[in-house]
Amino acid sequence: MQINKHDLGVSSDLDVIDQFLQPNDQFLIDAGCGNMHLSKALANRGAHVLAIDPDPIQAAKNNAAEITPNVGFAETGADQIPVESQSVDGVLFPYSLHHVPQELHEAVFAECLRILRPDGFVYIMEPVASGELNEVMQLFHDERQVRDAAQRAIDAFGVPNFSQADVIEYSNKVSYDSWDSFAARYAGKSFNTHYTEEQVRAEPVREKFIEVGEHRDFQFESPMRVTWLRSPVRTRLS
Repeated sequence: MQINKHDLGVSSDLDVIDQFLQPNDQFLIDAGCGNMHLSKALANRGAHVLAIDPDPIQAAKNNAAEITPNVGFAETGADQIPVESQSVDGVLFPYSLHHVPQELHEAVFAECLRILRPDGFVYIMEPVASGELNEVMQLFHDERQVRDAAQRAIDAFGVPNFSQADVIEYSNKVSYDSWDSFAARYAGKSFNTHYTEEQVRAEPVREKFIEVGEHRDFQFESPMRVTWLRSPVRTRLS
């Protein structure tokens, strides 16, 4: 199968979604939703969204949050999505597939195939481990192995089971007011972090952040890759 490739230069996640997806009146799953910011943006575009996340800390926050019209939440992983078969228009993974344990990758794609309608899609947003900001991040949170594993899962369990595939590459603009704002952002995350606040605020991390960011007023470009799979082929996985 031919994979269509797109290079959009500098863009934003939502601008890319607006360019390629049509969420109005669609039933979508936001898999690994975090604080549901994408779910809310999709609902604002007319979608009906079930946000899911297996992290109990984030789940408690989401359950306590103000209700957003057309957005529901369930504390569960993408291998067990509580919807009927062939009832969903699309499943989005916003920066989340690489957080899924490798032993569940096949089950996750099988679940996507189960719940998607015949013209449904999977839209996987994954950061690319390169660039100056990554030089800082890898000092306390090196994700190269899990991101590589996520890509292998896409290639093995995703692409072969869909009729159409696109790869969309672009760079997000990411900015911080200061070292403290960067450190506070990552020290406050609760899900799959595998690092401590002490590691985030370590002096080598601060020095590298200042080194690569001060000359650009802490404005970075973070490379992204989206894999957009459409029209599932029913196979043994489903």
